[in-house]
Amino acid sequence: MTDETWFRIVQEVVETDFTPHDWCRMTVLDRLDREYGFSKKERLLFHQIVRIQFFVALGFQMLADDTLTTAEWKKLRTCAKEKGDYLAKQTLADFRSRMESNE
Repeated sequence: MTDETWFRIVQEVVETDFTPHDWCRMTVLDRLDREYGFSKKERLLFHQIVRIQFFVALGFQMLADDTLTTAEWKKLRTCAKEKGDYLAKQTLADFRSRMESNE
């Protein structure tokens, strides 16, 4: 860890009751519990993959039903942009549910 990183951590905990070591431990455990340890880049990739899955699933279903139009596709794109966080949270919740049922 660089001195600059350590200084940033110390600044983060200055107004708390945590030591830098305790804060780091708590932060890592919280991140692992809530986000499965995704880095910022991994989370971005995960969001993109979730959106692609959304497009593929709905797009092919609409093609099969012969209901896919340019206007409907634009609606799907808008929905995926606006609801990206929701889609990612639902995907993680579904994953957690499957993992818990397999235990």
